[in-house]
Amino acid sequence: MQAPAPAQPPVYEGEYIPPPPKQGERWKTAGTAAVGLGLVAAKFKTLLLVLLNLKWFAVGAKVLLSGFSFFASVWFYALFWGWKFALAFTVLLLVHELGHALVMRLYGVPASLPYFIPGLGALIQLKGRPASALEEAYVALGGPLFGTLGALACYLTAQATGDQFWMAAAYVGFFLNLFNLAPALPLDGGRIVGAVSPRIWIFGLGALVVAAIAFHWWNPLILILLLMSVPQAIAAWRNTGNDAYHTLTVTQRAGVAIAYFGLAGFLFAAMLASRVTVPH
Repeated sequence: MQAPAPAQPPVYEGEYIPPPPKQGERWKTAGTAAVGLGLVAAKFKTLLLVLLNLKWFAVGAKVLLSGFSFFASVWFYALFWGWKFALAFTVLLLVHELGHALVMRLYGVPASLPYFIPGLGALIQLKGRPASALEEAYVALGGPLFGTLGALACYLTAQATGDQFWMAAAYVGFFLNLFNLAPALPLDGGRIVGAVSPRIWIFGLGALVVAAIAFHWWNPLILILLLMSVPQAIAAWRNTGNDAYHTLTVTQRAGVAIAYFGLAGFLFAAMLASRVTVPH
């Protein structure tokens, strides 16, 4: 005895009931759906791979890291000088580093974003090397030159407003850039005088030691600088820097020397003119 057929739903006038799909059509419909889902999944996978390989993802992460290091430095210096002075000081560091970055761009030398190390300053990492010691000297000069302009802007603001806060910021900015001109690696001054003669690094190391003892610069930064200067000073003593990279004409060496000593002299005079008590 056969089972009774399932009751068909009533059909009303004007209503269309599509015929049930055949067995082959069911598989065809399912296959089409699967292919569609596969294409969608493939597109999302491709999109995800493209996004993961886009350079701007890496750039965005670097920008966030650079910005975070900036505000971390402001917070650190604010513990000693207050927020206002800490922000001004960190901006002066930024201006200094942007000076390096601008000259690097002029010479086509790729470099990183500026990164700040609380208590130790800031840096820009070179991802290539200048073509000669002369270009390296110009890149090194860019930082103190722009930093001097930033400090000079603070000085002129103080003169116009009579606000001693800006005079203190100017003094610290002038000192910061003069210190960076010390003729010892890895400071900017060491890279500049290397174009004149790498043997000056020996004098720079000795001067840094004398200054540290005379002014009681007992802090980790000075120790790190001294340790990093020793290998370069030894290389200069052995005359290993006498190669094509350091080959400059007499005129080029004289030009670098004039720019170096001229900027150092201006910064020293500017410090004397802007000397005030730094706020705490």
